[in-house]
Amino acid sequence: MDEKVGSLKNAPLKDKMELILDIGQLMMESGGDSKSIVRDMLRAAAYLGLYWKYINFHMTYTTIMVNYDDEKESYTVFRKCRSHGINMASIIDVSQLSWKALEEKYVLGAFKSSLDRMRLENKTRHYSPLVTSIAAGIACGGFCKLFGCDWIAFVYTAVAACIGFWVRRWCNVLGINGYVCTAAAACASTIIAYWTSFLPGSDTPWFPMIACMLFLVPGIPLINSFDDLMNNYIVSGMTRAAYTVLIVFAMTFGIVGAISICQIPAYSTYSIVPDGIYSSQAVAAALAAIGFSVIFNIPPRLLLVAGGGAVIAVGTRNLLALGVGMPQAWASFAGAAVVSVIGFKFAHWIRTPHSVVTIPAVIPMIPGVLMYRLLIGMFYVTSLDSQHLLVAVQSGVQSLMIVCAIAIGVTIPDMLAHQFIERSKHKKLQHLLAAARAGDVSMYETESDIDQASNLK
Repeated sequence: MDEKVGSLKNAPLKDKMELILDIGQLMMESGGDSKSIVRDMLRAAAYLGLYWKYINFHMTYTTIMVNYDDEKESYTVFRKCRSHGINMASIIDVSQLSWKALEEKYVLGAFKSSLDRMRLENKTRHYSPLVTSIAAGIACGGFCKLFGCDWIAFVYTAVAACIGFWVRRWCNVLGINGYVCTAAAACASTIIAYWTSFLPGSDTPWFPMIACMLFLVPGIPLINSFDDLMNNYIVSGMTRAAYTVLIVFAMTFGIVGAISICQIPAYSTYSIVPDGIYSSQAVAAALAAIGFSVIFNIPPRLLLVAGGGAVIAVGTRNLLALGVGMPQAWASFAGAAVVSVIGFKFAHWIRTPHSVVTIPAVIPMIPGVLMYRLLIGMFYVTSLDSQHLLVAVQSGVQSLMIVCAIAIGVTIPDMLAHQFIERSKHKKLQHLLAAARAGDVSMYETESDIDQASNLK
């Protein structure tokens, strides 16, 4: 950028508030959790010279409200967030921009032009639709292999998932309701997977029908909902949870439709726990994580990082669950916690937000199958005997426990190890804020204020 150094002191408050909202909107619409969004907005406020004690936020999934009240004047603005998706490249860019603006002392125009460029880039992706569809197939194939299928069934699952991905994509292009798109994709994937069961070569012909639509599972909103709730962003967390339930319900509706069309026998009660700990499990975990990383638009340089993290997470879970006999929820918690702790330091080295490193690695542990087992049971509740009804309820309870365990595993290390693992980041922001104060004393009145603001990272 040409413009770097300049005073922000005389910039209108309205312009500063709008820039803060630009950051919040871009993060929310890209799949960021509320804690990270507020952190980056506060960091931008520090750069813009807004005293942190005077700023108040109200976060929901669809609206962000910011109030600035310095006891002389009060100004409130809000922004609607209408287009939600997952774009981790945008989350990385925004996080890096908030640091870079402080380090290089951007003037307001330079900061605004960077945000405008990011909004344009948010509409493009690192990967073409064809590559993304193949990645969706590989991700579902990886899930199928984690459930214990053979490699022929892996291929069948990937083909069915690719077709389902294109069905959803064209439904979106036609402007059809998102939940209908999800149901149509799940129905198409399941029908294709059913017909592959008549093809020769696989000893596990029913497994593709279990895994072929798992690219539709809203893993990141699901984890973010629990993260928001644990960090007291109750409204946002509840809205994300409701959105997740609706998506899973739409998936289940599509699956039930496929079952009705093809007269598919019951297959949802098949065991999805592998019968041992194999090297193929590590390969499957890496493939699933890399496939979902492409869907999430993670930069290519981080794909192997996501794959390696998944190997650690799933390997830890399998070792504890299958090798030691630990309950699945506790084993999943341990796998998520191990990756989260490792991811803190690694994310600092590669200058990437912690969530971008950690969440793709734990996605292969999300129990999407157990969720729609419960909902399928609800659809057929009048015809279920007591045994199948019990299986459906157990699946629902187990899925809830596993998701909670994964979310807590990802979040708890953040809370407990924050001051130890990110001490260097604390010192860095403290230094930058002190430099900003030297240029504009009105920003932070005391050294204590600088120290308090430096915790907003």
